[in-house]
Parts: sequence; C-alpha cells; structure tokens
Amino acid sequence: MRKPKTVFVIVLILVLPFVDLALLFCVVKHLGFWRTLGIVAGTAALGVALLAVQGFGVYRKAMSELGAGRIPKTQVVDGLLIVIGAVLVLLPGPISDAVGVLLLFPLTRWPIRGAVIRWIEQYIYIDI
Repeated sequence: MRKPKTVFVIVLILVLPFVDLALLFCVVKHLGFWRTLGIVAGTAALGVALLAVQGFGVYRKAMSELGAGRIPKTQVVDGLLIVIGAVLVLLPGPISDAVGVLLLFPLTRWPIRGAVIRWIEQYIYIDI
C-alpha cells in the first residue's frame, strides 16, 4: 500500500503538465501566438542565463568548501535545484516557468534547499 503523500506526488507529476499546457493555451488565446512565443523564448533565455550565473557561483562555493576539507552538501543541493529550475524554465508553460524561476533565485531557493536537506538527512544515511 502506497502512502497518500506518494500517490499525491505521482498524480501531481502526471497532471501538472496538462494543466500547464492548458494555461499556455489560455495565454495564447489572450495575448496571441507571437507574444506568447516571445514570452516563452524570453523565459528560456532567462533560465539559461540564470543557470550560467548561479551554477558558476555554486561551483565556486563548492570548490572552496572542498578546499577547506568540508563536504559541500548545501552546494550540491543548490546545484541540483538550479538544474531542476533551469529545466523547468526551458519547458513551455506558466506553472513550470514560475517554479523554475523560484528555484533559480537564491532568496527563494534557500527554504526549498533547507527542506531538501532535512529530507535527505531524515531518509538517507551516509556514513563518511
């Protein structure tokens, strides 16, 4: 028997792309095809630029942590969230764009990072 939380996540992953696509069609209906295409292309370009800037910053911090002999756990989680955010921004759709942008900016990423680190520490044991 699956946990209700797991079932909810699976349903969310399966349904969300269709909701995102329906919202994108609503945006096309109200703004027109070319404006919507410009918005989608603009958010994709923003995602790539933020991936480059944020990814390089996290990489430098991770190298600094490794140089000091510490495990860069926050930087690894930040890197993962940045990549997920960039992929979401590259996908067309207002919901995926909004979540992707939230994951790409440090001020909105830190609470999510904290939750991910707590989840990892709770469910995954690493003996180093």
